[in-house]
Amino acid sequence: MSVNYSGSLKQILIVGNGAAGISAAKAARAQDPESEITLFGKDSRLPYYRLRLCDYIGRSVDYDALKISNEEWFEKNRIRVETSSEVTAIDPTARKIIANGKGYSYDSLVLATGSTPIMPPFKGRELSGIHTIWTLEDIVEINKRLQDAKKAVVIGGGLLGLEAAYKISSMGIEVSLIEGMPRLLPKQLDEEGSEIFRDKVQSLGISVFCGKSVTGFEGDNTGHVRQVLMADDTRLEADIVIVAVGVAPDISLFQNTGISMNRFIIVNEKMETSVKDIYAAGDVASINGRWFGQWSVASGQGKIAGINAAGGNAVYNITDTPYILSTMGTRVVCSGNTGVIEKDNSDYETIQKVDKERYSYSKLVFQNGLFVGYMLVGEPAKAFNKLQPLIMTNVNAEDVNNIL
Repeated sequence: MSVNYSGSLKQILIVGNGAAGISAAKAARAQDPESEITLFGKDSRLPYYRLRLCDYIGRSVDYDALKISNEEWFEKNRIRVETSSEVTAIDPTARKIIANGKGYSYDSLVLATGSTPIMPPFKGRELSGIHTIWTLEDIVEINKRLQDAKKAVVIGGGLLGLEAAYKISSMGIEVSLIEGMPRLLPKQLDEEGSEIFRDKVQSLGISVFCGKSVTGFEGDNTGHVRQVLMADDTRLEADIVIVAVGVAPDISLFQNTGISMNRFIIVNEKMETSVKDIYAAGDVASINGRWFGQWSVASGQGKIAGINAAGGNAVYNITDTPYILSTMGTRVVCSGNTGVIEKDNSDYETIQKVDKERYSYSKLVFQNGLFVGYMLVGEPAKAFNKLQPLIMTNVNAEDVNNIL
């Protein structure tokens, strides 16, 4: 899309049009009504909500409903969007980038390239019928494969894998879900909570395999996947495979630019990188050693990066955002210090409620007189909005328990 610029105003370039990139563009425009803002994205489409892609498994994709903002909005706000535009080089000394062979100069640069789905080096991963979920086009291809599928295997028991398994199962297709860790949601739920959640998943007819390692795939004579192979010699029949084992930050572009990185780009509380006038936000950025991988966090970081790239002086305040999962006909919400990843949680006091028949579980965690965290599965999850403001307060345990 085209936006007319004079060429004499401040140039703000944003690389990446996901949650962080679009948030940066909006914030930069609000901070500086006159600057020239250009948003670069590899995708051929305007920015859309990737979080909702699984909603369209098994049904026609409505791109218009997925759009974050339409073309008229970008034109009205004078934000130029360069679609199908891959940035291939950054030169901080010359203060320019190269996209599709063309050079663009900048006064401020925001890096928000996001993540890419991980495809482990499985044997036979080149077979047809093996998919990741990241773009609208991925969903279109998956839906084509699902039309004649009778058995599906989903590898990965995180949010994306669970939602994919749920949607595919609801189509009447036999689904097996493989999780490499000993239990589902091991970072969010303790053993009791995970067991309740697993039982809920299995009540829907989905077979759950935890603590299993996938080694590869076997196909038929047409080159289409037919079996998933595991390290213990277990074999699962599959007409389609979804791989959802996690994401990796898309940082290859930033090598040899002088920008300080480890696995992520290192930024401070203003989302500034180690190179002047270059900012980073979202899945590529680590602030004070922390990384979140959440849409809401990426959007918040993008806002700060956009404000500061446009001359502001905003600071990103790290807050613990609840982990919320709504799928499988239930909800899981966890927040604060639940003791799940602590080696020694002997000084914690907890209140637990379990209802296996209703797939319901709650755990409230207290430490040194403070309410420090909670995990909720099923019906109790409705109360998380009331519990969240109480985190790290000296509140009576019985009063907290009465909220559930």
